[in-house]
Amino acid sequence: MRSIFFVALLVVSLGCVSAPTAAQSAGNLPAETPGPQPTANATETTRIDGQTEIVRSEYLPEEGIARITLRSSAVQTVTISDAGRFQEGGKIPVRTVAMRSDDTATVEIPVTEKDGYVGVAISTANTPLYAEIVQQPSGGGLDILRALSSLQAWLAGATVAFIWMIVAGYNVIRGENGRPEVA
Repeated sequence: MRSIFFVALLVVSLGCVSAPTAAQSAGNLPAETPGPQPTANATETTRIDGQTEIVRSEYLPEEGIARITLRSSAVQTVTISDAGRFQEGGKIPVRTVAMRSDDTATVEIPVTEKDGYVGVAISTANTPLYAEIVQQPSGGGLDILRALSSLQAWLAGATVAFIWMIVAGYNVIRGENGRPEVA
């Protein structure tokens, strides 16, 4: 009985902490300037310029390569290079692909993972350098801390602390056969 109560309390506490995140996703966020977002595991495309867009990007960690699918609406040459290697310096792997109008091409390139990030640099005639984040590090369960505002985090912490104070008080009274003992 006691362990079930603590498990239930833990679930309620976690629910209190994650509830503000759900409220944020409901459109309560301040307006921000839209920018290109990573396309990993997304169904949307990311436009690089007026003629080129990224249809899909994925990282294959066992092979150490990034697979980028591009779509072009004009005849052009697109160059893709490993963005992670810029930090190390030295020779950078580069792939160049000639694209026709309304053409889609998938390019694989060896990439370097730095602190959990994997990225490629893409160059076209209209965009000299465009960075695509193929993979971002997982927060290890702490992503919720980045999602909450300071007020939401404070309220969630105060709520969880209050719940645990109630649990501690209940355990003290229960341990004293239902009535507090005077010292």
